[in-house]
Amino acid sequence: MKLENGFEMKRKLVFLDTRILILWITVYLCLFVSSIESKSFFIHSSVVNGKKKIVATEVNSTASSFGNTRPKTAAEPKSGKFEIPLSSADQEWLGSLLYHPNESDIRLRKEYRQLSEKERGDLNVAFNLLKNDTSVSLNKYDLLANIHARSSANANAHQGPNFMGWHRVFLLMMENALRQKVKTVTIPYWDVTLDEAMDKPYSSIIWSPDFIGSGDGVIKKGAFGHWQTQFGYGNLMRFLGGQGKLMSKENPKKFNIEEIHNDVHVWIGGQMKTIEIAAFDPIFYPLHSFTDCIWTEFREQQKAKGIDPTSDYPEFYGRPTHSPFAPMSLGSVMVIDGISDIWNQYVHYTPRPFCNETYNGCNSLYMKCDISKRKCISKSRSEVEIENQSSKLKKDDEVPTDLVNSGFKNSVSFSKESDSEMLYISNRQLIKRSAVVNYRHFTKLSENSIAAHKVVTITTISDVYQFYSYLTDSHTDLINLLLFLIYLNQFHFKQEHY
Repeated sequence: MKLENGFEMKRKLVFLDTRILILWITVYLCLFVSSIESKSFFIHSSVVNGKKKIVATEVNSTASSFGNTRPKTAAEPKSGKFEIPLSSADQEWLGSLLYHPNESDIRLRKEYRQLSEKERGDLNVAFNLLKNDTSVSLNKYDLLANIHARSSANANAHQGPNFMGWHRVFLLMMENALRQKVKTVTIPYWDVTLDEAMDKPYSSIIWSPDFIGSGDGVIKKGAFGHWQTQFGYGNLMRFLGGQGKLMSKENPKKFNIEEIHNDVHVWIGGQMKTIEIAAFDPIFYPLHSFTDCIWTEFREQQKAKGIDPTSDYPEFYGRPTHSPFAPMSLGSVMVIDGISDIWNQYVHYTPRPFCNETYNGCNSLYMKCDISKRKCISKSRSEVEIENQSSKLKKDDEVPTDLVNSGFKNSVSFSKESDSEMLYISNRQLIKRSAVVNYRHFTKLSENSIAAHKVVTITTISDVYQFYSYLTDSHTDLINLLLFLIYLNQFHFKQEHY
């Protein structure tokens, strides 16, 4: 009997321990579920005390990289450092930016390379006027960029369906701020696909002092040269192509727009790679103008198919901060407001550059039509530089119009130079030096060599040697004639035939 009672007591104790364990598990699960209502966790494997375990790490508790949800190290800055207190002047100015255009304030956003020189200059001036306006905390440019740095932006603007709406409102706030400085400015869109189609996207004209600045380290020249980033991040810098990738023309049709946009941030590198400080780089805004352009095109397609984009919000939206009636942390704007038409009703985008065998819609000195790919692509910095040098020569030098009009039927004498100065130019050097040659350096052309040739057509090196038989034996005459044809923009080597 005692054995039975002892066994029964032990059984009851085990049962009690089990109930206590279940109770603790229930409490823990309740607390865990409660915590994930306001926080997001990344479930991953990790080595803890020498053993591999499955752990949950809170996301967005520290500064994070786009497209990178790995656990953060202690060396990385905490998001709290970006939560600067806002003064009354800060709040008043930020509040003044929360308005949408009306019928008398229509905005036309162009592709970055389609801006005129004046439009591009005005944009750069407006950015710098904001950067130098210290009437608010930090300065006006950085104060607004800091909104994207705050933890509320991470929760409201990323990893969910509010991504497009939040950034549409934020983009408009920056455009409104720029227009306080230069009232005609709009934020152009950077069609990333024009660079992705290049053999060397990092050589694009976009990454030049005349546009957004260099991409190979600290930006030292141009409108954004030596810009400083707040919170101890130092000089504005980029490291193109180290990681990530650019969007292709096909990407937005197949993939999550936020994810492929993340890849572009990472591809640019520098400040753009880190969520909290990405908006401190001015390229942030043309990139987001492009994603907004894609979204605008998508919404137009929805309307054409009878779908109302102002009510098309997913039933399962993930984070509570992406629920339709959650605050956007941009004034009193709610998530559902972001998908309304009020923000873009008077904001229009020029058609994205397109070309094929029969149509050229590139419409820019900084683009060209690649027929083989049936698309417009960006010109490289070197291409534009050569064209600019050639154009400058035409403006600075007086062209001998009598020779041009006569079609080379009469000989013309130029200032006499020694043959030795011309003979050192080989064909390969000629290609590199052609844009900086001045016609005043030409020697006298041989009257016999060109008198019988009214029209000269040379497109490849082989044409040069074929034409050589019509000239005199003087090598100098050949070089002089080629230089002059290049100067008149009637001669271009096809590099692939060299």
